[in-house]
Amino acid sequence: MDKPTKLINSNNELVSVIVPVYNSREYIVRCVTSIAVQTYPDLQIILIDDGSADGSGDICDAFAKEDGRIEVIHKPNGGVSSARNAGIGHARGEWMAFVDADDYVSPHYVEHMLSAAQGGCDMAICRFAWVQGDGGDGGAQFSLAPDTRHITGREACVRRFGKEISLYNRCWGKIFRSHLWTGLSFPDILSVGEDIFISHALLYRAGRIAITDAVLYAYVQTEGSIMRSALYPRHLFDAIDAWLQGVRFFSEAGEADLANIAHRVYCSRLLDACCICKKMLPGDTDALRKLRQSAAEAFREVRAISRYADCSMLKAHGYKLKFFLGLWRPALYARIFMGKRISL
Repeated sequence: MDKPTKLINSNNELVSVIVPVYNSREYIVRCVTSIAVQTYPDLQIILIDDGSADGSGDICDAFAKEDGRIEVIHKPNGGVSSARNAGIGHARGEWMAFVDADDYVSPHYVEHMLSAAQGGCDMAICRFAWVQGDGGDGGAQFSLAPDTRHITGREACVRRFGKEISLYNRCWGKIFRSHLWTGLSFPDILSVGEDIFISHALLYRAGRIAITDAVLYAYVQTEGSIMRSALYPRHLFDAIDAWLQGVRFFSEAGEADLANIAHRVYCSRLLDACCICKKMLPGDTDALRKLRQSAAEAFREVRAISRYADCSMLKAHGYKLKFFLGLWRPALYARIFMGKRISL
């Protein structure tokens, strides 16, 4: 395993990198190696073996014997949220970062993110590459683009509901000041959406956020991914609650503009879920009925909103038309707004 020849005793800030590991034998060596060879050496690398049954935990232990920066936590299987929370509780760094076990990062990942965050930022976000999982090197095309811009946490909250939802919602591909996590933890769920539950709070707490155009994170799509599993429709429904949490969070914070935008996205996700349920779970009439009832309630709320802070009044009326079609002409809604994702 290639790694820095020695740890540098310096005044650099410690960065805790948290990696949840569950049955990741095929990918874990690539992942941990990519972290261990970082050009920024002052790391606490926390590997959480979440009850793996394929020998992944033994591989983690072998890494820890070779590199004093690596610490392994073995725990019963509790899901990725439980594993990440265990890592957060064990972290000592001034900064925290998350890497999934089947993903990997550029050797300049930490150094470049810290550099981007200079100037009082609480968070840095980089671009990521989509990679098909094959157990090999993956072939991610990393880049060290120099372009970096700074935005406020509130601006990031608005962007979170736009075209770059994946960029802002995921906990990976980011580096956080550890104080942002005070009192926060991932929800105790076993499906997708755990990032969405807390991303609004993390972004809102950040005073200043650096966005770099550098591609530093490889997001690997594996055959065993939950997004590809037969249970995906039901897991998608679970994630709807995360969007509702965003509505409640901004409402309680007195941020009416952000709450309105969050409500619009929540309504859209409900209508998408109705289409998916009808197509992929045709026999679950109870789930479809509950989803349509929730969508109707959400539509009554957004119908009263005449303007959104992130778009023109004309586009706001367009959203109303879209949601009307979703409720009363779902087949047309699916063809127009969901494209190849579904065909009713």
